[in-house]
Amino acid sequence: MSVQEKYQSLLELANANGTTYELTEGADGTLIVTGMAPSAEAKEALWNEYERLDPEFRTGDLILNISTGGDAAGGGMHTYTVESGDNLTKIGKKYGIQWKAIWDHNRDILNDPDKIYPGQELKIPM
Repeated sequence: MSVQEKYQSLLELANANGTTYELTEGADGTLIVTGMAPSAEAKEALWNEYERLDPEFRTGDLILNISTGGDAAGGGMHTYTVESGDNLTKIGKKYGIQWKAIWDHNRDILNDPDKIYPGQELKIPM
């Protein structure tokens, strides 16, 4: 089964809820879905479907980079400096997003979602 076939129900949900998106393939065969959801609810529905298909987002075969119309107006990105005791889940809860969104936006500096260090500056999608 291809990665796109694995996530077909997520793509169908995106089509049904009015999310516009583009599919690209990462260097390692990862499926990258970049798009714009019509609402925060539509975006959350996509993340919920992703989590259903890949519990705890552990396979790393999909990068879901979905914004909402309001995201671009707000600049779309914040930064956060990691503090002692932090993890991606804790940081995500602070910003009201899934840890996987932070991981996807910081793969250029993070090799493992479980290994972040105080002083690292992470991009936080909004």
